[in-house]
Amino acid sequence: MATVGEHVRRERPGKAAILRAAVMVMGEDGYEGASMRDMAQRAGVSVAALYYHFPSKHELLHEFLDEAYEVIMRRVDRRLAGADPTATARLDEMVGTLIASYVHDEFALMASTVALREYARLQPAARDAVDVKRHRVMERMVEIVEEGIASGEFVTDEPVEVGRAIIGLCATVIEPFEGFGRTMAEVITLYQDFARRLAGARGVRD
Repeated sequence: MATVGEHVRRERPGKAAILRAAVMVMGEDGYEGASMRDMAQRAGVSVAALYYHFPSKHELLHEFLDEAYEVIMRRVDRRLAGADPTATARLDEMVGTLIASYVHDEFALMASTVALREYARLQPAARDAVDVKRHRVMERMVEIVEEGIASGEFVTDEPVEVGRAIIGLCATVIEPFEGFGRTMAEVITLYQDFARRLAGARGVRD
């Protein structure tokens, strides 16, 4: 512990820490209400330092969404690699991974809310770039549904629409999650059952 008069060197927040602080401000105040000054203050840096890393609020939102979907895709692939090879088990794993990614702690829930609420604010070129990664997540889900159809585990003629519906279903937990009155594990189990029903999983009771 430093004594009075000693010079204490403080580490400057890195780009990731600044981005995290900025996302928190957007989560609390919304994109329009969040100012670069407030973001810099939350991060403990000067406004100039914030602009050095992120030339505009739009650039900040774009980088956050781009990185968020990259992280989710890596997490999904890692978890699927260790899952049981049946399509049903892989569906459960992907649903569980997505929901846990969205709500596993306070920051994740806030970041997921920002992603859900502010995605439409991206300019066309930025949105196209983020959509590449968003579509990778959906494609992985569709692949699982198609695997289940091929193995006889799932009965559906619409694997693409089912995959899209399950992805959307997982996102619906974000905004109401704190009012569910259930643990994350309970929510995941419930939504895994919903996803199986959407996929037409055999053995799921009506």
